[in-house]
Amino acid sequence: MEISSSFLELLKKEGDKVIAICHDLNTNNELKNAIYSIVDDHYSGVQYKAEHILLHDIVKIYEGYIGLFSDDSKVPLKVKFILVYFYEKLQGRDLSISYDLTKLNELPLSSQFNKNINTIRNTSFFEPIVGMKSEFVFPVILKKTKNEHTLRINSFINRVTFLMVNADHTITDKERVFLTQVSNKVNNPKRVVKKAKYNEVLDNDTLEIVLSELDELIGLSAIKKNIQDLTNFLNIQKIREEKGLKTSNNSLHAVFMGPPGTGKTTVARMLGRIYKHLGYLEKGHLIETDRSGLVAGYVGQTAIKADEIIKSAIGGVLFIDEAYALTSGGLNDFGTEAIEVLLKRMEDHRDNLVIVVAGYPDEMQGFIQTNPGLQSRFNRYFEFDHFTAEALLDIFRLFAKKADFVLTKDAEEKLLEILDRLYEKRHRSFGNARTIRNLFEKIIERQANRIVTITPITEEILITLTEDDIPEILKTVKEIILFDEDE
Repeated sequence: MEISSSFLELLKKEGDKVIAICHDLNTNNELKNAIYSIVDDHYSGVQYKAEHILLHDIVKIYEGYIGLFSDDSKVPLKVKFILVYFYEKLQGRDLSISYDLTKLNELPLSSQFNKNINTIRNTSFFEPIVGMKSEFVFPVILKKTKNEHTLRINSFINRVTFLMVNADHTITDKERVFLTQVSNKVNNPKRVVKKAKYNEVLDNDTLEIVLSELDELIGLSAIKKNIQDLTNFLNIQKIREEKGLKTSNNSLHAVFMGPPGTGKTTVARMLGRIYKHLGYLEKGHLIETDRSGLVAGYVGQTAIKADEIIKSAIGGVLFIDEAYALTSGGLNDFGTEAIEVLLKRMEDHRDNLVIVVAGYPDEMQGFIQTNPGLQSRFNRYFEFDHFTAEALLDIFRLFAKKADFVLTKDAEEKLLEILDRLYEKRHRSFGNARTIRNLFEKIIERQANRIVTITPITEEILITLTEDDIPEILKTVKEIILFDEDE
């Protein structure tokens, strides 16, 4: 590795420019508010500066780049030097001033240098919310505030990526792909807000893939037929439109009615993808939220909060779970304000926004009837029912298969008896698939306790769930029913 004077001058020039931008951004109150809107709640008391956010993204570039190598020792020393240089620079220390070229070329060869690299990698410069863990944070924040420095910061992140990739003056096919991936994320940042979950559509997704996944869903035969019928209808409407023929009014908003754990969110994700592939939505992504994501506790704040989440869903689907909670507080509740914002945005973005509201059947019918605007905009209803005992067993088998477990015949028979009794005693809050996941986790814990003292433990022992691993039938049924009722 050789750090030349020209290379060092390049790093210094880039560092000076970006520090000036950071200093300017640190005086921007709107930017500060945007930072705290995507920070993990456990770190909300930390005083973050623009430099912290930028360091988070630089470390993210480095982590992504070294992931291209099978061995960390094969990462070019020059790449490690770039990371250390910008780390020091953004902390207010310029290595080009502190050391001469000879010393700078010696630094990466010392044992302390690698320790410093590990310290930088393990430092939590900024802890974003879950939906932002895989993203570059600064571009998201700047886009959110429509800041004038957006292009400059994005360009800086892309240039740092190029400097790392080109450190050895050659760019491999893997590195070229990495450059493209970083550029795409930086230049097309995800819109993320608190109290909402973002589900994006993969680049290689197709209508055929979605419909195949829909067909593979366990149970839900009526729902699957309804979605398939809707898909066929919308497809024909598009063809008519392309041929200049008249089309019917295609209201895509929907009401999903059913108990928890019956696949409502899963189907909503698929619906967004279907709408995208048929040309009705630009992105087809799904934003999941509930009352807490739309309603604030202060006068004037609900409209801002609701508007932010709705904007994040433009081009895709906004899925509001337990939507009836928006009207649970009476006439003076802020939920009414959120509904008004929702109705206005449904009109403003009627060609590129779909709203799916979900919850228990009785409450959802009451919710829609509380407002004439809701009644006129929601005319597609999908009814999700409890899974049968056989379907619940299929769900359990799927969990087991994904986790590399198999059930003996005796274990399956005992489990089915539990599921039969659960289905017979089900109530409206019965957790369905969620309940099966909890039961599965309990069973594999029992299996671990059973086999831990066996010597030797073979692969067959590790993967086999026996009748002894299935808990006592009546006690288990009682515990599950009580647990679901408490929730």
